Amino acid sequence: MNEDSRALFAGSGSSSGSAVRLNVYDLLQQNDWTYWCGVGVFHSGVEVYDTEYAFGGHEYDAPGVFATKPHEAPGQNVAFRESILCGYTDLPREQVHAVVQQLGAQYKGNRYHLLQMNCNHFSSDLCARLTGQPAPSWINRLASIAVSLHCLLPTGWVPPLRPPTAADAAAAAMAEERERRSLLNPLEHPGGSEQPARAAPRLIT
Repeated sequence: MNEDSRALFAGSGSSSGSAVRLNVYDLLQQNDWTYWCGVGVFHSGVEVYDTEYAFGGHEYDAPGVFATKPHEAPGQNVAFRESILCGYTDLPREQVHAVVQQLGAQYKGNRYHLLQMNCNHFSSDLCARLTGQPAPSWINRLASIAVSLHCLLPTGWVPPLRPPTAADAAAAAMAEERERRSLLNPLEHPGGSEQPARAAPRLIT
């Protein structure tokens, strides 16, 4: 790694920088029991400068890193559990985005693997780049145990989160617009009020 790259990846443990938070989500209801044993099936993203970055799989040889509003991870049956302060970074917003782009060259959608390269691996790497410390190991402990025992979790048990395509985002926007109009229509919903739109995730390229 050259000096420029080393400076780009330099984080800070100082509380004078911008907070870096790990947002953790449950992918299974069983996490309510297994969480207290230090294991579970989790999705995670890293929040910094009011943006949450995460990794998901798709079929293309292109970055699988995407951005959402904090606590709004895409996918069905994804329930927010907690936000963990991992440290602080002195990097400005633009350099944080550059770090995420560089990680995207490694975390491509078609390289996603439930056990060996998943969203939690990405989150831990990004935390390490920004703060000097990886994410807590328990978020990915189940995958680590499975790898060490040379066993595989059923692929249908926890389908990988995939970042939305442009078509997905357009369809979601149309659905939200229809819902918004319906909510504002007093004939359909008397006394209804407008709900804030939920922004679609953005692919980081």
